[in-house]
Amino acid sequence: MHVLTSVDEPLIARLREEDHFFWIDLVQPDRAAVERLAKALELHPVALEDTIEFGQRPKIDPYDEQLLLVYFTARVPASPLEVHIYIAGGFMATVRQEACQALDDLHDELAAAPIHDEEALVYRVLDGLTDAFYPVINALEDEIDELERQVLVRPRREHLERTYRLKQDVRELHRLTAAQRDMFQNAHVSILGLQGFAKGTRPYLRDIGDHLVQITSEFGRQVEDLMSLTQTYFNANADRLNAVASRLTVGGTIFVLWTVVTGFFGQNFGFLVDHIESREKFLVFGVGALVIPTVILLTLFWVKRHDWF
Repeated sequence: MHVLTSVDEPLIARLREEDHFFWIDLVQPDRAAVERLAKALELHPVALEDTIEFGQRPKIDPYDEQLLLVYFTARVPASPLEVHIYIAGGFMATVRQEACQALDDLHDELAAAPIHDEEALVYRVLDGLTDAFYPVINALEDEIDELERQVLVRPRREHLERTYRLKQDVRELHRLTAAQRDMFQNAHVSILGLQGFAKGTRPYLRDIGDHLVQITSEFGRQVEDLMSLTQTYFNANADRLNAVASRLTVGGTIFVLWTVVTGFFGQNFGFLVDHIESREKFLVFGVGALVIPTVILLTLFWVKRHDWF
């Protein structure tokens, strides 16, 4: 098994002539490198145009004795990565515009333990790209849980903004993986039906479809969690406002009481003028009339705090 990371036309021509299955992986190639790859592998012009432009959706395009598979993986925290995969009976070529740890690790693994099963190699590449979604799912899950904890403790405006940004990221990943899941059923059959492509002793590629179903459902669940979190933010914010209003109500009630008492003793009628004339009477009738009802109200509020607030 040969793994190439650059377009070596003489080596590619020799491998094709000797019918040795090989994998060529290009990272951030310029237009000239892609065109050289297309010439060496006799890629279809329409497929070449897609690879030069990038920015495609998950799809499979069969072309005579080869096919183009536009496949997506992801990187932490939640960044999708587009990979163009050409598969034929004698080779597999991957083209990407960004670094992909899953494919880089596979280079080292194949160098240490090469494999000669063509379907197994295609499976290893697709499985690595697919399994890269799981760390992203776990990272998003941790971020959603932490955000929910912060919202329940003290909701802030920035929590709502983070929730909306996360929702957009997860929805994009869910949309990509859902399209990829639906597309892969046809891709599975098309890959195995390529002329000269050697099938493995085990149904490797079927496992990719199962993983895509699971990943899509996980992203769908996270979208629902984020929608629920938005509602939780508004509910928590409403509870916080209700608590503030309740505290203001307690303070307002006490001030109303004090206003009534001070207003009563501020009237100039005979009983007050003739009988409340000493310090003792002032403390009993004046201060006592403020303190005793206040203590009664505060005691009532404390006893009923769990029912009213």
